[in-house]
Amino acid sequence: MKLIIGGKWSSTWTMRGWLACKLSGLPFETETLLLSRDDSKAKLAAISPTGLIPILFDGDLAITDTWAIAEYLWEKAPGCDIWPADLPARTAARSSAGEMHAHFVELRAAMPMNLVKRWPIANGVPSNAKLLGRPGVAPQVARVQESWRQTRATWGQGGPFLFGARFCFADAMWAPMASRFRTYSVPLAADAQAYADAVLAHPLVAEWVAGAEAQAREIGIEACRAFP
Repeated sequence: MKLIIGGKWSSTWTMRGWLACKLSGLPFETETLLLSRDDSKAKLAAISPTGLIPILFDGDLAITDTWAIAEYLWEKAPGCDIWPADLPARTAARSSAGEMHAHFVELRAAMPMNLVKRWPIANGVPSNAKLLGRPGVAPQVARVQESWRQTRATWGQGGPFLFGARFCFADAMWAPMASRFRTYSVPLAADAQAYADAVLAHPLVAEWVAGAEAQAREIGIEACRAFP
């Protein structure tokens, strides 16, 4: 299988698609298509019926949505780490992932994922009050934390992730959100911060972030430079 991805430092959906592929345990390779190049739109139009990435190719079959990619891989490797093994937990995991898939439009627009920059902090205080004050952002930050809290209260015993010790696709769906909170110095409640830290420390997420930093250096983006 081949997964077409975008820039690792900024493409949330290709990060999730890649994590789904890794969680499946199935062999795959990646091909990067940077969307900022002059010929990017033409190249993308030639391979993607939706004009979007990621795209997973398995022979002649093209899967064009991250959620569909995860479900396809689960069908190919049932029992893999994409979803919890128990049906009630698996249903709850799909619900959690679905909330991230469909909501938080204002928050996502205000805080684009950027894995190689950090919001500046002066004297220990982040200078992001205007950012957090944009319409809809603060309530959505609160809802993200409550969603994590509710899921972990029911399913998270025995480990740091939403469903305990096993990192699954629900956690992968939230990983870019956890990275946003780190990038933009968003203050979180202690339990939400602990979950975000656990997600960002997971070996697969850390591998993606390291790849993002290496890719950014390769094309001339200075890693961990503060936003202007």
